[in-house]
Amino acid sequence: MRNVRPASIQSAVQASIRAAGGLEAAANDLGIGVSTLSHGTEISEQRPGGLGINYADRLSRIVPEAAVPIAQHFAMLAGGTFQPLAVSGATAGDVHRLTREFSDVLQRHAAAHSSASSEPQDYTPTEAADQIRELDEMVGAAMAFRSVLVGKMEGR
Repeated sequence: MRNVRPASIQSAVQASIRAAGGLEAAANDLGIGVSTLSHGTEISEQRPGGLGINYADRLSRIVPEAAVPIAQHFAMLAGGTFQPLAVSGATAGDVHRLTREFSDVLQRHAAAHSSASSEPQDYTPTEAADQIRELDEMVGAAMAFRSVLVGKMEGR
């Protein structure tokens, strides 16, 4: 695939195509030629619309993993973030998982601001990365719990 600017829509589309199994698999799923799909990932004055949101939608419906890079891209543009949920397993709706994840966030915060940290007044880059991972796990647990509750509310 082409070299593209990171965090661009072209980058998100390429990641989506990779998640769908690559150019050939994605083109086959979409019912279009490989060259057409490849051409749709570039910035072009002859084709200013790029791949087209309808193709991205269709591919994401066929291969749901292909939707993740697109969702992440548009969430970032909207000032947010997208975290896919894995709502399965014995603890998917368990409030205990949520409290455990929150406890992990508090532990990371305390460690980052302790005398054992090289910068106890703030997060170091490594501590920030670790805390982001813990926050993502906590948010994922909260949203999985929410999803289970919504299902119960709706009678599922």
